[in-house]
Amino acid sequence: METFMNILITILVLTFQFLFTGSHHHPLDPLNPNEISKIQQIITTSHLSSLPNLNFHFVDLDEPDKKDVIKWLSSEKQNQSFPHRQAKVVVRGGGKTHEIIVNLTNGSITSDHVYKGDGYPPLTLTELVQAARLPFNSSKFKDLVARRGLNISGITCFPFTIGWFGESITRRAVKLSCFYRERTNNVFSMPIEGLTILVNIESMQITSIISKRGKTTLPEADGTQLFSSVSSFGERPDPINNRSFTINGHNINWKNWRFHVGFNARAGVIISTTSIFDSGKQEWRRVLYRGHISETFVPYMDPSSEWYYRTFFDVGEFGFGRSAVSLVPLIDCPSNAAYLDGYMAGGDGLPQKVPRAICIFERYTGDIAWRHTEVNWYSRESGESEVNLVVRMVATVGNYDYILDWEFKQTGSIKVKVRNRSKT
Repeated sequence: METFMNILITILVLTFQFLFTGSHHHPLDPLNPNEISKIQQIITTSHLSSLPNLNFHFVDLDEPDKKDVIKWLSSEKQNQSFPHRQAKVVVRGGGKTHEIIVNLTNGSITSDHVYKGDGYPPLTLTELVQAARLPFNSSKFKDLVARRGLNISGITCFPFTIGWFGESITRRAVKLSCFYRERTNNVFSMPIEGLTILVNIESMQITSIISKRGKTTLPEADGTQLFSSVSSFGERPDPINNRSFTINGHNINWKNWRFHVGFNARAGVIISTTSIFDSGKQEWRRVLYRGHISETFVPYMDPSSEWYYRTFFDVGEFGFGRSAVSLVPLIDCPSNAAYLDGYMAGGDGLPQKVPRAICIFERYTGDIAWRHTEVNWYSRESGESEVNLVVRMVATVGNYDYILDWEFKQTGSIKVKVRNRSKT
């Protein structure tokens, strides 16, 4: 019996180690749900657990040095796990921001730095939801709505970040703008102008409500409804039926390309360790170590009091990964697409899943990759249609739907596109 128990314990230990280390085939693989849960447990059972209102604002892989990754990729030990795996974590509690390094191999906190610089960590979804609900418990807000002749049940408020305009003392705050949705399913088409609510995120309280108008005139326009049961674009084109790319974990191989696809709460999709095969030299050439969107700056440039502060950093303040949507087959991606899920930590530190966060597919561009008609041979043509590989994700931040494409061409180039396809 004792021998059996020893064997069972050994199996459990090996299984546990596999879940947190051995399951990774690449040193840049994003954190999996087991690792995110482990990080949450390590931090909430540490000295940091005593911080009031502890929130997890960012949890990501602490990437190894580039030279170590390249050395590992160039070695014959790629079937083994990378020897060191760490996570970087940003938490906030008690009015202070902590930047933490967690060693996932031994389950310890190796660094805890209190950030004292300018700026604040990204907002969590929990904070955004809590702030948006505050006005509906305010008697002043309800009275102002009634004066405008609006029904409180038809109002939705959204928290907007505030730009910096030279203040010597700043605080972690957002301003709420409200919209009327009683006569439309396009909530952003009917803003309630002249009404702004300032919210202190730390205390989660309304600081002030500014009203500059009496009865509100809401905008009216045809064609602002968001949903339609009938497509106006006709039939969808036929996609490529057979896939010629392979997916092994987060590693993608296609034609003369191979690369790694990652995901985190800030940037969303991350393309790394990208190589193309040089047929002339018969060797792989590294062309991109790490690529991702850095930031999108959205200044509205309106000097009025209700608009001047709207200078959004959609990636840094809200996060493309945190705003990633589950891609819809035949709308966001063609029928030949393959999908990858995305994982991140929520405000409580527990793992959150975005099903079908990334899709990968081949498509005809309608262009000619190459062609030639040999004049010495009557009607002797040769050529090939251009087919590219696309890695796509969509992030919805407020009324903006960002479509992010990484497009790989067999000619050796990578085309990155960021498009906004909102109907608002």
